[in-house]
Amino acid sequence: MRNNKLLPRALVCAALTVFQASIMAAPFEIAGSTTVYKTVVEPTQSAALTATGVEPKMLPVGSVKGLQMLFEGRVTMAALSDTLEDATAAVRKAGTSQVPANVKFTPVFKERLVPIVNPGNTVTTLSREQLRGLYSGKVTNWKDVGGPDAPVILVAPAASSGTRAVIDRVVLGGDAMSAGAKEVRTASAELAEVARERNAIGLVGEGTASAGGGKIKEVDGSNIVRELGFATLGEPSADAAKLIRFWLTPEAQKGFSK
Repeated sequence: MRNNKLLPRALVCAALTVFQASIMAAPFEIAGSTTVYKTVVEPTQSAALTATGVEPKMLPVGSVKGLQMLFEGRVTMAALSDTLEDATAAVRKAGTSQVPANVKFTPVFKERLVPIVNPGNTVTTLSREQLRGLYSGKVTNWKDVGGPDAPVILVAPAASSGTRAVIDRVVLGGDAMSAGAKEVRTASAELAEVARERNAIGLVGEGTASAGGGKIKEVDGSNIVRELGFATLGEPSADAAKLIRFWLTPEAQKGFSK
């Protein structure tokens, strides 16, 4: 009987310990790729706090804006869904921040980029060449790539997005993005737009695509892979290193949206 009385007290003490630890853990601020937020940070936020004592708090503003905030000292770590070379080149082109010489990128996950269409679209596969035609505006009707006789509505990430940089480099390969493309600020907005527009197409990370459920349809054939990771100035700080080490563990990788 005595042990039974002690059990609730022990549970209360354990709960208080977890609660106090969560209060004491100062949020670790990250800014950058909406894809990294949706695929890596958001699904593992609680597990990261439990495993490391560090609570990742992320502002999903796009890879380029995240790097700018890192360079300006507004965050300690930036999330990137594109190569460091291309992301820093975009910052230089924007001319809003100086690029330090000691920027370091640590990849944590390789992710496929997935073409997505509305479930009402009959197209099932798209080659890299067909994607180039769609994104350059050379293909304007779905019937030309095995779909219905309907105009293509192209939904594309904003220029500050790491995914947009991958599209420009890998898909378009030097061609210009179609002038008729509808730009959106986040991967989630792209998902919503494709779910809403029967003739729309988008290109998002597999983690974002998996969050679409039956509202969108994934299309096979393109086989585009990119690295997701984090940029720091010099070696990662102690808290940043704890989070990165956690995100590289099999436990964390199983929790990623994919």
